[in-house]
Amino acid sequence: MSSDMNALSDSMQMYLVSIARLRQGDEPVPLSLLADALDVSPVSVNEMCRKLQDLDLVVYRPYKGATLTEDGERRALAILRRHRLWEVFLVRELGFAYDEAHDVACGLEHATPARLAERLDAYLGHPHVNPQGEPIPSKDGDLQPRPTMPLTALSAGEAGHVLGIDAQGAERAFLEDHGIRPGAPLKVLATTQSGVLVQIADTQMSLARDLARLIKIETEEATKHPIPTAVSPTTQQETASMASTDQTTVHQVTLDTLRVGQEGVVVRVGSLGPAKRRMMDMGLVPGTPVTVRRVAPLGDPIEFTVKGYSLSLRKSEAREVIVEVKE
Repeated sequence: MSSDMNALSDSMQMYLVSIARLRQGDEPVPLSLLADALDVSPVSVNEMCRKLQDLDLVVYRPYKGATLTEDGERRALAILRRHRLWEVFLVRELGFAYDEAHDVACGLEHATPARLAERLDAYLGHPHVNPQGEPIPSKDGDLQPRPTMPLTALSAGEAGHVLGIDAQGAERAFLEDHGIRPGAPLKVLATTQSGVLVQIADTQMSLARDLARLIKIETEEATKHPIPTAVSPTTQQETASMASTDQTTVHQVTLDTLRVGQEGVVVRVGSLGPAKRRMMDMGLVPGTPVTVRRVAPLGDPIEFTVKGYSLSLRKSEAREVIVEVKE
């Protein structure tokens, strides 16, 4: 670690890297936002920003916020580089969950000499992004955000890597359980008005458009990183209706279309407000298996088994629930 970095306390370093993370363009980072991110009082933030300004690392503007000077920017990116390299190591090599890796990296970033950071970078194969798809600053302090687009913007036949997922909780867990996580390669096989059919490794999966829109992709030429596929390059309509005999194909349908005895896994609940909350309170949350138990003679209502108990829904309610089924 350079001597000028050693002169800064861990707390000072944390302030610098937090400003770098929170800023939006060239706008100052509000002190209230900085206080929330660091879980400290506004008075403490005010005092620290004044100290950093005295060191010519921050420009503090009362009632507006703080921005980094050129020197502050250089130091902040050096800290951010070490932090994100450790995140990659902890997740990839040691199997940490990202949230836990992030917390551990917050401590390691302050105790990592420059020489160790470069060896870590080489060991990891010079990664460009952390497990969340966020760019890792270069050794020279360059931070070039990688252009991304939502998965829904890709056409059939286009391939790319996942750089980020704008979802949390059950939706994110559902995608990651199916191999859709930052760094994962995928290929679009077909698109429709309601969804996107993709291939991840040797699995085909249909995603509802609202869910696919949350997946941020860095595109690439499919020939550079080919993804094995059992689908012949026929028409998009043929691809969308494929059913390979040696592969499991995953589709997304509305819950009301399932047959008696058929099981699906909840992807999302399309209702809004109290109706959505009521169905989720009844156990219809993303990732939950649900099986059709029986259907009334006139087709309404439909009885399901969810988490070991019976749940009866009107057909109109079941139509608001998107499930994944395998065939």
